[in-house]
Amino acid sequence: MRMVRILAAALAASTIAGGAMAADLPSRKMAPPAYVAPAPIFTWTGLYVGVNGGGWFNNSRITALGGIPGKLGGGGGLIGGTVGYNWQTAGHVVVGMEADLDYRTKTTVTAPFASSSQTNDGYLGTVRGRVGYGFDRALIYVTGGLAYGNAAAPNALASLPLAAFFTRSGQPGLQAGWTAGAGVEFAIANNWSVKGEYLYADLGSKSIAYTNATTLLPATPVERTADHIARVGVNYRFGFGGAPVYAKY
Repeated sequence: MRMVRILAAALAASTIAGGAMAADLPSRKMAPPAYVAPAPIFTWTGLYVGVNGGGWFNNSRITALGGIPGKLGGGGGLIGGTVGYNWQTAGHVVVGMEADLDYRTKTTVTAPFASSSQTNDGYLGTVRGRVGYGFDRALIYVTGGLAYGNAAAPNALASLPLAAFFTRSGQPGLQAGWTAGAGVEFAIANNWSVKGEYLYADLGSKSIAYTNATTLLPATPVERTADHIARVGVNYRFGFGGAPVYAKY
């Protein structure tokens, strides 16, 4: 009988201990912990549009009437729009295409054999490839491609050998050439970035129509159009929420 009482006491003690342990376990009725999504990885991949503005510095030369070429100089402002697309590789290399079109202001130049003359205003556009390296939210790049626009031609020319004065008789037409440069861009938010860049644009050579102010006879000196461009821009980047982080097991 004593052995029976001992076994009964041991069974009761184990039952009480098991109940206490079960009380400490989480209830099946409790809600699971809330899922917290991992922070996305920033990427430069995607479409963007923006605005840009800055200055242009004339590096053009014109063959004045009488055959003596001269550098025009001068410069002014630029303002316009931008559209482009980037693709970022796994190795942080960023490649893309960008196009822009800017309004170019008038300027005052020193034409050969004339003290000064104002030019026409006009436009300057580019279609370029970009290759760069992304340091997280900073991107450095080189760029190059097609440039197009019209020349900033003097409104008047003088010719000492011919003792004549000439006025421009029409707007310079479209020219096309090349451009190359480099820049840096910073993402200030997932969908917004700012950039600064330098470009050199060479639109090639083209005859410009002038008229002799005395005889009314036409003349066509040749201008080689080239500009230094320094500008900044702000871009809005579509769908830049970043790439999701995937855990590795």
